[in-house]
Amino acid sequence: MVNFPSPAPVSRQPLGARPWPGVSGRWSLRSRAWWITATYAVFAGLWVVFSDQALAAVVQDAEELIRLSVYKGLAFVTVTSLLLLLLIRRAFGAIEVGYAALKDEESERRAHEAELERLGRLYAAMSHVNQAMVRTPTRNELFEKVCRLLVELGGFRMAWIGWHDPDTDRILPAARWSDDDGYLARITVDSEDQWEGPHPSNIAFHSGEPFISNDVLSDPISFGLPHEAARPGHRAFASFPIRLEGEVLGLLNVHSDERDFFQSREVALVNETASDISFALENLEREEARRGAEAAARSERLFSDAIIESMPGILYLFTAEGRFLRWNRNFETVSGYSKEELVQMGPLDFFATEDKQPLADRIAEVFESGESFVEAPFLTKDGTAIPYFFTGRRLEFEGSECLVGVGLDVSERVRADARRRESEEALRELNRTLEVKVTDRTRELREALVRAEAADRLKSAFLATMSHELRTPLNSIIGFTGILLQELAGPLTPEQSRQLGMVQGSARHLLELINDVLDLSKIEAGQLEVRSEPFDLCSVVERVADTVKPMADTKGLALEVRVDSEVGTIVNDSRRVEQVLLNLLNNGIKFTEQGSVILGVEKADEGVRLRVTDTGIGIKSEHLDQLFQPFRQIDSGLTREHEGTGLGLAICHKLTTLMGGEISAMSEWREGSEFLVSLPARRIE
Repeated sequence: MVNFPSPAPVSRQPLGARPWPGVSGRWSLRSRAWWITATYAVFAGLWVVFSDQALAAVVQDAEELIRLSVYKGLAFVTVTSLLLLLLIRRAFGAIEVGYAALKDEESERRAHEAELERLGRLYAAMSHVNQAMVRTPTRNELFEKVCRLLVELGGFRMAWIGWHDPDTDRILPAARWSDDDGYLARITVDSEDQWEGPHPSNIAFHSGEPFISNDVLSDPISFGLPHEAARPGHRAFASFPIRLEGEVLGLLNVHSDERDFFQSREVALVNETASDISFALENLEREEARRGAEAAARSERLFSDAIIESMPGILYLFTAEGRFLRWNRNFETVSGYSKEELVQMGPLDFFATEDKQPLADRIAEVFESGESFVEAPFLTKDGTAIPYFFTGRRLEFEGSECLVGVGLDVSERVRADARRRESEEALRELNRTLEVKVTDRTRELREALVRAEAADRLKSAFLATMSHELRTPLNSIIGFTGILLQELAGPLTPEQSRQLGMVQGSARHLLELINDVLDLSKIEAGQLEVRSEPFDLCSVVERVADTVKPMADTKGLALEVRVDSEVGTIVNDSRRVEQVLLNLLNNGIKFTEQGSVILGVEKADEGVRLRVTDTGIGIKSEHLDQLFQPFRQIDSGLTREHEGTGLGLAICHKLTTLMGGEISAMSEWREGSEFLVSLPARRIE
C-alpha cells in the first residue's frame, strides 16, 4: 500500500489576531492607526501655533493678515485632506488584500479538509478490501466485495470490475455496485485497439496504464459518449488495469460525483487497490491449482486403492529391508493377521523354514535383475499351508527401492495337476495294451537310428530320434485315443471322454512342437530341400486363408485377403511359401483378441511382397530384435498366456532366406504388428 505523510493541521487563529499581508513585526493595523493620529495631532498643533506667529511677523496690516490667515487655513485643510485620502486608500487597500488572502486561505483549508476526508474514506476502504482479499475464496466474490467497499466506504458513486471474455473479445462486467440507472447494460467495451467510439476503459485495457477523467463533461474522450454526459452525479471517472501473471485481463472502474476527485494521492490509492487485486487473483489461482492438485491426488489415491482392492489374490509392497509399506485387504483376510501385526512382520514370516531360503533368493533376484517369480506354500496365522504363485517386480517408491507383487492361490491348479497325473497314469495303462506294436516300432526306430549315426552322429541322431521316437508314438496315441473317443472299443463315461480328449489335444500339441523342432534341425543341418517350380501364388494364398479361417472365426476376428491383380505365377517352393504364410497367420490370430488379421499380396519390382498385419497385443521396441531367434517367446515370464516353443518365426526367417527372400517386422505395443516377406519372382538355384 502507498503511505503518505499526514498533512500539517490547519491554523484556526481569530481573524483580528492575524497580521495583514505586507505588515511585519509589531506594526499591526491598530498600532499604525495610533501612530497616524499622533503624527497628525502634532503636525496640526505646530502648524496652528507657529504659522500664525510667522505670518504676524511678516505681515503688519491687520486686514491683510486676516485674509492670509484664511488662505493659510484653506491650504492646511487641503493638505490634510490629501494626506487623509492617501492614508484611507492605503488602509482600505490593505483590508481588501487581507480579505482576499483570507478567502483564498479558507478555500485552501476547505479543499484540504475535503481531500483529507476523501483519503480517509479511501484508506478505510482499502483496509477492508485487504481483509476481503485474505478471506474471500473465489474471484467473483472478491470482485463483488471490492466494488461494494469502494462505494460504501470509499465514497464513490459507482464501482464495477470488467473482465476479458475470450469468446467475445470484450470486457464484460464481472461485478458491480450502485448501478442504479442500468449504466453497464448500455455500454460496450471492446478489448481490441478500437478508437472509433470506444469506452474510456478500453484505453486503460489497451495501454496498461490508468485512465483518469476528472470532468467527464469537458473531457474530449468521454464527452462524445452520450451515456456519460447524460448521467447526473457522475462527474469524474477512472479506470485501472488488473493484471494476472503480467497480462492485463480486467479493469477496476470507479465513478465519482465530485469534479477533480482523482488527484495524485487518490489515483495512487485506487491504483494500489487494483495492484492488490492482481496479487490476490494470483494467490487465488495458486490456491485453486493447489486444491485441484490435492483433489487429483485424492482421486488418484482412491482410484489406485480401488484397483488394489479389486485385484484377485494378495498384493504386497515392501522395501529392500523387508518392511511392508502397503497391502490389500485380501492379504489380511488370507493370512489371518491384523494390520497392526502385519506392520511388525517381514516377507519371510509367512513361509516354513525349508521354504525361506528359496524365497530369499527370489527376493534378492528381484532387487538385482528387476523381476522374478516363485511358487511356494503360504502359511496363514493358524498354520494352514496354501499353494501360492508369487510374483515380484522392482520399483522406486517414495525414494526407496521396493518390491511389488501379487500372490495367486494355485490350489485349483495343484488339484488339476493331480487329476492330470491320474489321467497320465490311465494313459500309461492304455499304452501298455499297445506294447507289442510300440515295441515293434521302437525296434525299427533303433535300427534307423544306428544308420543315421553313421552319417552324422549328432544331427542325424537328433532328427531320427525326434522323427521316429516321438512322432510315431504320438501318432499312435492320437490314433488310438481317436478310436476310443469314437467308442469303437466300447462306451465311455463323460469323464473318460473328457480325459481322453485332453490326452489327444496334448498329443497333437506336442506333435506340432516336435515338427517345429524337427524342421529347424533339418534346416540347420542343411537337410531341408527347397524346390523351385512355377506355381500360382494366388491359389496358395487362397488355400492358406481357407485353412486358418476357422481359427479366426472361433475368436471372432475378421480375416481379410487383399491380392494385387498383377500377382500371378512365380518360381519358388510353393510348399515352403505356404508354410511361412501359415506360421505368420497362425501367429497373428493367436496374439490378437479383437479386430482383424489382414493378408496382403502385392507386386514388387523384382518379385512379390507378402504382408501379414494384425491388431493384436503388439511387440515392445526392445523385444523386436528377439523375434526371429529360436526358442524365444516375447510374452514369456510371469504373464505368459500363449503356448508354443517360440520356433515359428525362426523357421519363417530361415525358410525365407533359403527361398532367396527377406522377412522383417514392425510393431507398436498394444496397437498391432506387421510382418513383411519379400520373395523373388524366380529363385536362383
